[in-house]
Amino acid sequence: MFPTWHDLYAADAQGLWAPLVVPVLYLLWRGLHGRPRGAGVLPAAASFVDAYALVFACETLIDPVATGPLLGALGIADGAAGTAVMVLFVLLGDFRVYLLLFGLLAIAAGRSWRDALPGAAAWTLLVPLIAYPTNAGLDALIAGRHPSSIWLIYEATFCLVALGLRARLAPTAPPALRRYARAVLLYVALYYGLWASADVLIQLAGLDLGWLLRMVPNQLYYGFWIPFVVWRFFAPRYWASSTSTQASR
Repeated sequence: MFPTWHDLYAADAQGLWAPLVVPVLYLLWRGLHGRPRGAGVLPAAASFVDAYALVFACETLIDPVATGPLLGALGIADGAAGTAVMVLFVLLGDFRVYLLLFGLLAIAAGRSWRDALPGAAAWTLLVPLIAYPTNAGLDALIAGRHPSSIWLIYEATFCLVALGLRARLAPTAPPALRRYARAVLLYVALYYGLWASADVLIQLAGLDLGWLLRMVPNQLYYGFWIPFVVWRFFAPRYWASSTSTQASR
């Protein structure tokens, strides 16, 4: 049916509908069962993680629709407005990582998760501020580079940032929270690393197989991010030993 992996990758079945399946199932499960039971790895942050999951599960559903058929229907997919919408959702996808991480650290320190908003927003701009000038510099030095080279640089940079943060987590955070944050950052580094690996195959080696590989991090990013965040936080074997009932402000 699809002569190449690229054709399958570009089809609505993969690019539009496949990313929606798991978030829809999560929201249905959450609607039927309510908030996950248990204190989680940081009892004071249980309500924050639950609300976070609901908000970003909905954002995940909006993303493929807004950056795909909606832009096409409005006739702006190939213009500056279409690019702006796509960049906005890329930044939201990165912001959700930092908001979760810094929000939990703020709560662990006895503050509100809202205190993490400025820092999360600032960190969201870090990778673009590295990737875009780097790409522009390479364009000036190397003629005939792949037109999508910015994404390879962006993906590789974010992978390194995630691994760097993972190695330098606040030592004062509760041990269970540190383990959770390290697991989350490893998950992020995994999907960005797989995206970068796929783009190496596509852009540098010219291999159609790279489009097949890209489908894996797409599902990790869109489909399984929220279930992983929630499951890893509330799974009983990862609960904090503390029985603190401090409420998330």
